[in-house]
Amino acid sequence: MALLVAALAPLGAASFFGRSALRDAYSRGVNPVVEEQLAAAVVSHRDHIVALRDAADRTTDAITQHWQLHDALRAGDLGAVRVYVQSALETYPQVAAVHVYAADPERDRPPQHDEDANANHEDANHEDANANDEDAGEERGPLLIAAELEARADPTQVRTLERERRLDTVTPAVLVVVTVTSPRAVFTDLQRAGEVTELYSRLLEQTDYVSDVYVWVLLGYLAFVIALALTVSIVLARRVSRRVLALADATVRVGQGDLAVTVPDDDDDEIGELTRAFNRMVSDLRESRERIDYLQRISAWQDFARRLAHEIKNPLTPIQLAAQEVAQAYRGDDPRFAAMLNDARAIIEEEVATLRRLVGEFSSFARLPEVDLAEADLVELLRDIERGFGSVLQDVYGERAGDAPVTLQLEVPSKPVLGSVDAMMLKRCLDNLVRNAVEAIAGEQRTGRGRVILSLRPNGDQVELSVADDGPGIEPGSRVRVFDPYFTTKSSGTGLGLAIVKKVVLEHQGRIECRGAGPRGEGPGTRFVITLPLLLG
Repeated sequence: MALLVAALAPLGAASFFGRSALRDAYSRGVNPVVEEQLAAAVVSHRDHIVALRDAADRTTDAITQHWQLHDALRAGDLGAVRVYVQSALETYPQVAAVHVYAADPERDRPPQHDEDANANHEDANHEDANANDEDAGEERGPLLIAAELEARADPTQVRTLERERRLDTVTPAVLVVVTVTSPRAVFTDLQRAGEVTELYSRLLEQTDYVSDVYVWVLLGYLAFVIALALTVSIVLARRVSRRVLALADATVRVGQGDLAVTVPDDDDDEIGELTRAFNRMVSDLRESRERIDYLQRISAWQDFARRLAHEIKNPLTPIQLAAQEVAQAYRGDDPRFAAMLNDARAIIEEEVATLRRLVGEFSSFARLPEVDLAEADLVELLRDIERGFGSVLQDVYGERAGDAPVTLQLEVPSKPVLGSVDAMMLKRCLDNLVRNAVEAIAGEQRTGRGRVILSLRPNGDQVELSVADDGPGIEPGSRVRVFDPYFTTKSSGTGLGLAIVKKVVLEHQGRIECRGAGPRGEGPGTRFVITLPLLLG
């Protein structure tokens, strides 16, 4: 509606002022004053033609009334007549021909040749019918004298007018026909002026109609442009409004706690940028919630582990001492019973040792400190892990550590990479991941050699630390749960190691993922990827 109002407002103003401007411009060009001037021009042309006819009559009278002609005719001297006629052509440049006929009433006179009186004359509306002069219709006898200048009678340049005079003062009587020329342009201009005047009169009569037609054409064109612009605007507006509504709906869902919502962000305009910012915000919120939830769960598990370790640790020593006392107190001579007591004592001592180790892990997990961030070189930290790789092999393979079929490959930049980390705890986490990788390869019991890849790759304001192995890998369905406390895929272990790793990473404001060892997270083997910010605010 706003676009429509914005379009129609200037349209109304344009229609009003445009119609006024058109009428004003039209009235300036088409008005009665101009029509009067055109009509006056037509009259002027007509007067000019009348003047030309009058001049033709006067020229004819001058030629036919000259005394030389009369004297020659009375004397019957046709040679003198011829000389006079030739001199008349030289004297009057507008005369094209002079013919002298005998006045013979017994012969039929041919029709006079007068282009100006022709019925097919294109200037029929100019009242050229004045060709009914007094000599018209006179009978022509035999031709006595003929004098012509054909160059003066070019039909493309001039129009001819014949004038006849009967001379009864001589005996016998003669008929003199004088052909007078007039410029053809005069008659053409008269015809053209008449046509223009007629057209102008029609335009003047249709002033309102013509101006209204222009106005309606203008309005039609403007209406078409507005309709097209409005259609395009509506399409674009709906496209924008749909995405804004999708954002609004997603915002409501986020406010209701649904942090899994995402909005398509394929466009490159401002709405697309807003959508991508919204998706990043939701992703950050989701990661923050997951981090908080995980840390809360870890805190609860730590409290549980603390109390469990306390409850289990206290009776272990009395149980072990009681078993030892029972075995030592027997003084009988039954070897079978003595052996049974010794076996029972050994089993109890072994299980107590196992429980002590579990209690130690629980206590260590419960006493896990908060990270203390400081600037450190991550490249040097990974080199320390490489230098301590032998002790990991010793723990896993024991005496066979020297021949262990596992190698460590370090992939780090040549320059230092500084980050704000707790070097001791991060090293403990990476050492735990490397140890798990070696145990996974060792547990596979294969004859070939295995490899662990420890890498560091800066990426903008973040850095990726990864530990990959080519062992049997972890099932895709279990990759999310491996970070839960007490969940383990190994036959032995408490399932606390990866929980500790994730807690430390989260406290570094980072994240950790478990993937396949392939470049796209597929294939055999396992890759743990830790993403940490290089600088923390």
